[in-house]
Amino acid sequence: MINKQKEDIFYQNKFNFSYSSLNKLLFSPKFFYKDYILKERELKTDKHLIEGKLLHLMFLQPEKLHDEFSIVPSKVPSDNVRKVLNDLKRHDNPNMSELDDEILEILINHNLYQSFKEDSKRLDKIQTVENAQYFHFLLEKGKDIIDNDMLAKANERVELLKQNEDVMSLMDFQITDFEMDPVEVFNEQYLECDLKNYKFGLKGIIDKYIIDHEKKEINVIDLKTTSKGLEKFAETVDYYNYWMQAVIYSALVHKNCDKKIVNYKINFNFVVIDSYDQIYVFKVLSETMSKWYSGFEEILEQANYHYDKRDYTLPYDFALKNVVL
Repeated sequence: MINKQKEDIFYQNKFNFSYSSLNKLLFSPKFFYKDYILKERELKTDKHLIEGKLLHLMFLQPEKLHDEFSIVPSKVPSDNVRKVLNDLKRHDNPNMSELDDEILEILINHNLYQSFKEDSKRLDKIQTVENAQYFHFLLEKGKDIIDNDMLAKANERVELLKQNEDVMSLMDFQITDFEMDPVEVFNEQYLECDLKNYKFGLKGIIDKYIIDHEKKEINVIDLKTTSKGLEKFAETVDYYNYWMQAVIYSALVHKNCDKKIVNYKINFNFVVIDSYDQIYVFKVLSETMSKWYSGFEEILEQANYHYDKRDYTLPYDFALKNVVL
């Protein structure tokens, strides 16, 4: 539903697209409108997303574990139960035994456990001791919640990454205190930039980038977890538009570089660990990156159509009636 007032508020300041917001706009302008203009974005609590975020943190910034995560002594519930508990938060009542009607309504909304004939059996799925403990953390901590098993798994995978020679040769540098270090390393760096000829910009948090002054190179590194095998990662890059992320991150690094190093070569690397704990460094060829940059120009034109015309009804090709059977 169009909300002119919220649109006007959104357009008061220039918007910087991240990879995720741009991908959302391409996939469904209506979802983009809901998430970023109406600001009705739903919190993502899928376990695999939290596990991916945890691995990033433990590999790149382990000292920030307790800033970002709370560790519940019991087990973290299933994705379905977490959906219910997250919806239940809005009632601001820590005692789940007093929220029977609210729980049952949420279960209907999510179509969960409706095969049970009795409400009591549906409630039994939610009102457990472990779920109650998790719910208390959810209300009090305001952070992503993990359990000790999730943390142990993340630490195991971090050790595997550290034992991988290709990963460490790419990422493990010793930094000196000289005025012009031969190498500068940046972890989880937030960057943003303007775009010439566009009213919007770009932004992103780069997992890691390394400026090598001796080689006159910058290595941009993105850590990815995948539920598929390594052999399927090329397909994954296309399916999730990870190529756009590579372009955005490379552009952000380039546009935020000091003028002294603006001509350094930028290399992009995906460090990938799959569900079998196999690890591989996918180096993006210069020819591939050039092709991706060319494709990204078309993406910016599509984004510009939606942003400039405030048209968030249909994806670009459908909005222009370019799709036929």
